[in-house]
Amino acid sequence: STVGAGDSTLAGFLVAGARGTDALRTAVAFGAAAVSLPGSAMPGPSDLRTDQVHVEENPDLGTPLKGDQR
Repeated sequence: STVGAGDSTLAGFLVAGARGTDALRTAVAFGAAAVSLPGSAMPGPSDLRTDQVHVEENPDLGTPLKGDQR
């Protein structure tokens, strides 16, 4: 459920030390896990799939996001 997904994302970021790409990767994994769980269940370690999260360390800021109609 999307209920609590933002809280889970923040928790993942903080649990991972709140800096750098590893913390961002963990945050995204926590948020993604939260939306796949029923209700407002908080993801646990077995729910995380950090290997499926790709963080681009030096993105080309001129590249439009998918679906961006500008």
